[in-house]
Amino acid sequence: MKLKIKLLKPFSDTVGKGELELDFDGITLKDLLKVLVHKYPRLKKELYTKAGELTDYVSMFVNDKPISALKGINTELENNDELLFFIPISGG
Repeated sequence: MKLKIKLLKPFSDTVGKGELELDFDGITLKDLLKVLVHKYPRLKKELYTKAGELTDYVSMFVNDKPISALKGINTELENNDELLFFIPISGG
């Protein structure tokens, strides 16, 4: 399947570009994350804690829906899905 992935900072800095188009043979977002970390090893420290858990501050959307409203990293992906990875910024 083909996926379009938009990466905002710091992910775009880590990967070297803001968008990826990827041919993907997996099923879930978890599978995709493994592929991305394999292809871009520096992403591991951006996405995961030292214990191997997804960091709390990473926000991911699949087709404009937050993964928290879906099945988290177990969300099944489909051909032509669009994903967004970013870290929300807050301040005051």
